[in-house]
Amino acid sequence: MADGCVVKERNWQGSLFLTGIGLSLCVVSGVFLWLMTRSYLRSSEMAKWPQYPAMILEAKVKRIDWAEGMPPSFEPYVLYRYRVGEKDFESERYGLRGSPRYKGREEAAYHVKDFTPGQMIQCWVNPQNVSMSIIKLDSRAAGYSLWFPGLFFLGGLGMIYGAWNGKQKKIAKK
Repeated sequence: MADGCVVKERNWQGSLFLTGIGLSLCVVSGVFLWLMTRSYLRSSEMAKWPQYPAMILEAKVKRIDWAEGMPPSFEPYVLYRYRVGEKDFESERYGLRGSPRYKGREEAAYHVKDFTPGQMIQCWVNPQNVSMSIIKLDSRAAGYSLWFPGLFFLGGLGMIYGAWNGKQKKIAKK
């Protein structure tokens, strides 16, 4: 090389380190993006399920004793009957994942206070499996929060891009 020539030198260790951090950000935020998108799409699909009238048969708080020495948990229990076509079905499914569990009886009681035996309500019935119904739709809040892990995903991509296409040291060779 001629004297006074400027050579660009890459810091390989730094680029690899930033790439590793960027890839980690992309993987972790990508998992959250996938899970949140799946949750949002599932709840949106459930909202399209046909609604049928249902009669409350029983509404109470159910105590669950897991093991001796462990504190009990409580869940809302609502049994209801609905009809699809000429066939009656009974279900105790509260939401898609079943009934939520709580540490205190009062928390579970809050979710059954609006249900009384004999009351007519609307339930959503899965059109692919009419024996599956719910009385509480999942929240679509995950869809409104997708931007947050999306920022981390883009940040990870930006780190990777910057690690390999960013500024390099300029060293004057003599």
